[in-house]
Amino acid sequence: MRNYQTLPYSAGGSDIDIMVAPRDSSRLIPLVLGAIQRSNGRPVGISETFGFTKIFVVGGSGSDSDLSWWGVCLDFNLGLFFKGQAIIDSGVEWPTFLHNKIPVLADGLSGVLGVIKEAVNNEIVPKIYLDNARKAVGSSWRGVSSLLDPIGADALNILKKLILADLGSDSEREMCQKFRSSFMRYRFKASAVSAVLGRLSYECNKIVRYLYPSGKVLVILGVDGAGKSTIIESILPVLRAATHNAVFVRHLRPGVLPPLAKLRRGGGAASAVTNPHDSEPSGMIGSVLRLSYLTVDYILGYWIWTRPKIAKQPAIVIFDRYAYDMGFDPRRFRIGLSPKVTRIIAKFAPKPDMIICLHGVPATLSARKGELTEAETCRQVEALKIFAESENRAFLVSSDTSIEETRNIVLKLFLSHLGRAES
Repeated sequence: MRNYQTLPYSAGGSDIDIMVAPRDSSRLIPLVLGAIQRSNGRPVGISETFGFTKIFVVGGSGSDSDLSWWGVCLDFNLGLFFKGQAIIDSGVEWPTFLHNKIPVLADGLSGVLGVIKEAVNNEIVPKIYLDNARKAVGSSWRGVSSLLDPIGADALNILKKLILADLGSDSEREMCQKFRSSFMRYRFKASAVSAVLGRLSYECNKIVRYLYPSGKVLVILGVDGAGKSTIIESILPVLRAATHNAVFVRHLRPGVLPPLAKLRRGGGAASAVTNPHDSEPSGMIGSVLRLSYLTVDYILGYWIWTRPKIAKQPAIVIFDRYAYDMGFDPRRFRIGLSPKVTRIIAKFAPKPDMIICLHGVPATLSARKGELTEAETCRQVEALKIFAESENRAFLVSSDTSIEETRNIVLKLFLSHLGRAES
């Protein structure tokens, strides 16, 4: 539909919008998955709603010594719908031309559709679509408006004004709302049964997406000095390209509940903790309260923050540390309970899709930050290895190699995980 200039050699840093005739919808997923596999890629996830399919893809090619990573976001419009209501007449031949043997939607129509999608979904009109949309109004409006027959004459007139007028943000928002209302009223009047069924299908799709999220939750564990933040930063460019920036990073926990230190200060800002191991553990009651509070944050945070993120689209949520750290390193959380008790309670936290356990030579790790003694570092590394052996979602990765090598190992493991999930 748009941003086709660099195809088929590159997506140009953008997502790829593809229009698919509804009659071809049954062929879409098998064809796309086959193309992804032939390109040494794997889908991060597939999100389907009424008339729309989003697929995030990550892949790598080349030898182990010269791996090249890539990612792309594919948006498939099966016709064009808003909340189950048709916007474009799929029974009419769409105006296209060939670009490097790829059928591309005519720029004018593409610009108009871009305006419509942003107007109904976000109540804005991005300037990047206006030039092409205005050309369509001036040179081929009759043909474009015939394709948009399902929205009705009143909505078409409002759309034309929206494209041609230079409106302020408030007037633009009001005009977008007016356009959307007019379009939805027309669809209901044209066929109330069809409009209601379309809306019900759309809402049911949202429920299915929430019940079966397409996104992934990735946890990076490791003792101080293992390079968690460095590895996360190294994989972010690839994952952001694959998800069109739908990557969300959290340190330690979701954070829907405020830090305990902030509560103690009566809502004031909590100061940054530079060395969490300097503080003495709380007593038994305080430790139970801390453990319970943090575990509740993991549970509530998943359903309130994490789950909506990975249900809306195939997003990736990355945690730098997680609930498991309460068992490995209770001193960090000022928990003075038995590690066995802490590990049992930590199991109530929602499980991620994949866990990367970074480890290395204890003496090396201890020297990097100097926060832990070599003996304590050794103890935590051994605890991490025992955990990884007992948890089938966990993978041990040495960070004693270069950043590039460790990054490649982590991404290859992620691709393998996606392959297993796909099968």
